[in-house]
Amino acid sequence: MSVTYPRGFLSAGISAGIKSGRKKDLALVFSKEPAVAAAVSTTNKFKAASLLLSLNHLRQAGGKQAVLLNSGNANAINGKEGMAITGRIVSALADTLKINLPGVLFASTGKIGLLLPEKKIIEALPKLVKGLSQDGAPAATAIMTTDRVPKETARESGISGRKGPVRIGGMAKGSGMIKPELATMLAVLTTDAVIEREALQTALREAVNQSFNLITVDDDQSTNDFVVILANGEAANPRIKKETKEFYLFREELTACCLELAKKMAADGEGANKLITVKVTGAWSLKDARRVARRIAGSNLVKTAIAGENPNWGRILSSAGSCAARMNPQKTSLSLAKTLVFNAGEVIAYPEKAMQKALAAKEIEIELDLGVGNFSATAYGCDLTEDYVKINKEYS
Repeated sequence: MSVTYPRGFLSAGISAGIKSGRKKDLALVFSKEPAVAAAVSTTNKFKAASLLLSLNHLRQAGGKQAVLLNSGNANAINGKEGMAITGRIVSALADTLKINLPGVLFASTGKIGLLLPEKKIIEALPKLVKGLSQDGAPAATAIMTTDRVPKETARESGISGRKGPVRIGGMAKGSGMIKPELATMLAVLTTDAVIEREALQTALREAVNQSFNLITVDDDQSTNDFVVILANGEAANPRIKKETKEFYLFREELTACCLELAKKMAADGEGANKLITVKVTGAWSLKDARRVARRIAGSNLVKTAIAGENPNWGRILSSAGSCAARMNPQKTSLSLAKTLVFNAGEVIAYPEKAMQKALAAKEIEIELDLGVGNFSATAYGCDLTEDYVKINKEYS
């Protein structure tokens, strides 16, 4: 189950010849009915042409029905011709689908600085549209770059509609150039909820802040990051408005979907063998908790220690202490792989062999209590291995 789990959504994924070897590289998510849309995008100043077009279409009136995605080419930093090609491709898709032009959004991922192969993509659009179905797997595969596995999610919200419970689905890609605000990634989320646009935007932004903005692989931010959600109303539920019981239920399940996708990205980091979970408690503020958790999860020294199964926990405290956040070493405690190693300014002896065995696990947990407040946050990252260097020095 994926983006097609909610009622009224179809998807497709094919090879258009953007990548070599006939790999799938072009995907489409389509709503049979015009949908309310909300989105969050990268804060990078060099935004991709696909993203700029999508942000423009999102500002225009009318429902959105299609999200076109390509992999193998970022369609970024490629000048006026890149924007012109992007416009012609989206116009061709709107004509093929027989929908309004602003109803089409576009997202790209791949190498920066290249023009999209316009002719190949436009010629592939009829096949792509013909392949639309309720099978979400081809689309999830088509958006992969250095990802090792497709990333999908689907949930029910607990909100009842005339056609059954409101559903949420989604797919994402991302394994490198992953950094908070916004993590380098593409994600398309779908729901059959009837929901006000403002409520949808608020729910998405809050879900992203608790998920995609709390993962890191290499602390490099891309030009293409885009999270979009379409709500087509097919569940026929009472309209969801902000600050209602139904809104909080919807936001909770949307956050769960985003968090599931985010953790899959962190675990699938380029060359990674281990998922690192960093739980920070006792922070003075939520901002402090998130800042410290992100810093630890993104520290190359921490990541390489985890890769080497080396209990060098001093790197964790050093990383935390470098943050502009309130903390008191005399009130701080640290556990690595569920073993207490530092408490209230004092080093705690631990069995080294048992620790090394614990660090051989696929998921490593770091728990840091700052002891100065009541706020907490959890960030996700991965270890840093020699394979990361190999993948990225050869990436093209």
